Amino acid sequence: MTTSLADDLPDANPPVPRWRFAALGAVVLLLLGGGAFWLFRPESTDCAEGVRRVEAGNATRCVGLTDGSYPFTKDLRTVFRLVEKENRQVTEEAAQPGGTPYVSVVYLMGMSPRPGDSKNTESVRHELEGAYTAQYEANHRRAQGRTPRIRLLLGDTGSRPEQRAYTLEQIRARLDRDRIVAVAGAGTSLGGTREMVARLNSWDIASFGSVLTSDVLEKSAGLVRVAPPNADQAAAAVRYLSREEYAGSKVLIVKDSNNDDLYTKTLAEKFGAGFPEPRLAAPEPMQYDSSKTQLATYFSNQMPNLCLERPDVVYFAGRGRDLPDFLAPLSERQCSGSPLMVLSGDDTSQVLQADGFNEVKQSLRKGNIRLVFTGLAHPGAWDLAPRFFDPNAIGPFLPDGTFRTTFRDDKLDDGQAIMGHDAVRTAVKAIRKAVPLENSDQRIERKDVMQNLSLLYDANAVAGASGWISLKNNGSPRDKAIPLIEIDGTGSTKTIAVVSGGDAGTPYLPKSAGPG
Repeated sequence: MTTSLADDLPDANPPVPRWRFAALGAVVLLLLGGGAFWLFRPESTDCAEGVRRVEAGNATRCVGLTDGSYPFTKDLRTVFRLVEKENRQVTEEAAQPGGTPYVSVVYLMGMSPRPGDSKNTESVRHELEGAYTAQYEANHRRAQGRTPRIRLLLGDTGSRPEQRAYTLEQIRARLDRDRIVAVAGAGTSLGGTREMVARLNSWDIASFGSVLTSDVLEKSAGLVRVAPPNADQAAAAVRYLSREEYAGSKVLIVKDSNNDDLYTKTLAEKFGAGFPEPRLAAPEPMQYDSSKTQLATYFSNQMPNLCLERPDVVYFAGRGRDLPDFLAPLSERQCSGSPLMVLSGDDTSQVLQADGFNEVKQSLRKGNIRLVFTGLAHPGAWDLAPRFFDPNAIGPFLPDGTFRTTFRDDKLDDGQAIMGHDAVRTAVKAIRKAVPLENSDQRIERKDVMQNLSLLYDANAVAGASGWISLKNNGSPRDKAIPLIEIDGTGSTKTIAVVSGGDAGTPYLPKSAGPG
């Protein structure tokens, strides 16, 4: 029988043995099962060691505690890298035979602000740059002693209670492992700050507030502040308006009625209580609510009332973020032929980096308006009133100092770097005062640092770059230097006076002003 060539070729579609179907089915089931596992497995919330993505409505973000290896925002990469490098040197040196011991200070604040928050990304970065500067100075200079060295941990509290709670829990869990003895920074004067400080105090952790000014925070156990409280800022503003050139000026108070903001609440109360009632342009303040919308429209509708009151000065007891919405309609007021000064508190510094700063400058130029505020720190104060500032303390911010050589492109005008520096510098002094003279290698405990909070006055006052810090029993600095700062229509800032909120109006100076 003859066959064709095709009959000798293998079948193009041979029958598939049943065992192959079974094997294939098993593989498919495994793949589908694995796919289902990956498809339905909960998404990991870990961002890095000690950092987790915490959901809180529309404010979900990565928060927690880091040694600098995880920057919470792109804007913070450079300063975090520097902190991480310094921390590594501290721990490596301590591990050597006879190495210098160290402790950790947590710099704690909201580090990834959202639109509408009281701080912005630039001011956060500046504050952390100041904190790093103080860490570097403490570890590489002898002005504040030698031991222990300082490791700086960075804690982002986010903007919601759930996020703050997670970060605080990370601190508690790492107290012993990381030798945490203090917290610096502590955010801004908002309602959650008191709860946070109280929780830290329950763990014997001292808090060194950088820009906390609300008077409600006075006498908070475990908290000291390097910034002048609102009562002092209001007193300084009243004293400034009592000068001869303003003796006949009428003042209208514009206040934020948002009760959740401790800063604006106490600023309005303290100024109103201290200013002579006959010189008020209206029997009651002009109120607005920053928690509501359409602020610019509201202020625009209030301009006829403002012109009827005919003030020479407006005392703006609100946040800097609200100033663009206030100044724009103010510049368009019908009575703009009469000059007007807007005087406000330290949060005005935030407007320097705000999205609406160009509008602020335009309003100042065309609206016959001066903008002055009681600041926390400003480099112009060092030149205007040098006797109130210690040369060693301001040294890091001078042209050849650590800050200027490390962060060449950043400015000091908003005062945040100076205040971050002073908060850490004050913590370092409290820590190193706890070192027994007879045993500099003895481990420092948290309660030792807490004990020293009431030590930092007069002979033990801290020389800060923002002025001398001599703490009262309520945790606030006595007669702290307050620069009055003017922002002009070009956006430039200058210090026009240096005063205090004390009875004499003169900033504190120790009787023997040695290195602090």
